[in-house]
Amino acid sequence: MGRLSDQVVARLRRAIVHEDYAPGSRMPTAEALSDSLGVSRSVVRDALRTLSSMGLVEVRQGHGIFVSVPRDDIVTTALTLRMQRSDITIGEVLAARITLESTLAAEAARVFDDEALRMMRGHLLRFEDGVRAEDWPTAHDEHLQFHLSIIKALRLPALELLIEPLQELIIVSSIPPDPESGEQWGIGSHDQIIEALEARDPEAARTAVREHFRYAQSLPYRDYGKTLFRDARSALEERAESGDKRFS
Repeated sequence: MGRLSDQVVARLRRAIVHEDYAPGSRMPTAEALSDSLGVSRSVVRDALRTLSSMGLVEVRQGHGIFVSVPRDDIVTTALTLRMQRSDITIGEVLAARITLESTLAAEAARVFDDEALRMMRGHLLRFEDGVRAEDWPTAHDEHLQFHLSIIKALRLPALELLIEPLQELIIVSSIPPDPESGEQWGIGSHDQIIEALEARDPEAARTAVREHFRYAQSLPYRDYGKTLFRDARSALEERAESGDKRFS
């Protein structure tokens, strides 16, 4: 049967997931939960600590227990920490991205429509304008959004939800070794992807994505690819701590 508090966690988790308690709402007090569940208050408090660590509830001293509003950053943070505690390199992250994005691009080509085309061209135009103007925050954000728009073109909400936590990995691996080098941002290297998608050609789209990532074989990227993910992420954190918000 497991520990009593684990059983209480399971019951309350089901109630929260099924929105018996709405996101942001106040839950019954620990005393009321104790009475309704037929367990001691210490068991309820133990269960609430577990639910809090899961990001499902927030215990506010003097105010009560509240159901947490769903947040993407909890999963992202957990994944990022797991990556930082591994010996995964930026090169290995890029290799995984190539496999994932080329496969998704081939699928996207089958359902690509005018709205997806408009979105991708908009991100690409703003990205290239940002690079030319040396507006690195815009260049970085629009570059990220361009790649994510391949996923959005599939119009599969469940897939988007599953992929969202991976944005942190995309962010770190998509910044050039020299983030202020216009040349390393690769203007023009995305055009073949859009052309293949617009032609609704799955194999051409797969190939175009792989060709786009060929830059990772250039000398600056080969060296950068050996960098551990945790070191690259720490470099971003150090920029943020120093007040440089461009790539945080």
